[in-house]
Amino acid sequence: MKKGAGTLRAGLNAAAAGNKPQQPQPAGQPGTVLIGAHYQPEVRRALYLLQAEPRNAGKKLKGLLGEAINDLCAKYGKPEPYHGEE
Repeated sequence: MKKGAGTLRAGLNAAAAGNKPQQPQPAGQPGTVLIGAHYQPEVRRALYLLQAEPRNAGKKLKGLLGEAINDLCAKYGKPEPYHGEE
């Protein structure tokens, strides 16, 4: 049996029985979710350049992305959900 076949079999059996398959828990902080997308390498480079600016000294990429999400929410009149690291 190939590696991972047991997980696939369990998911197929659960689906056949009408149950939702158990999703593996992602690595990360409890109570958080992963938000991501694929972009061209230039987008990552631009983010790293912003992070390297002196005014952003000590800021993590996660914080800069949180600021960007807040700016987008403000633009559309929605509450700003990012409040920094807990």
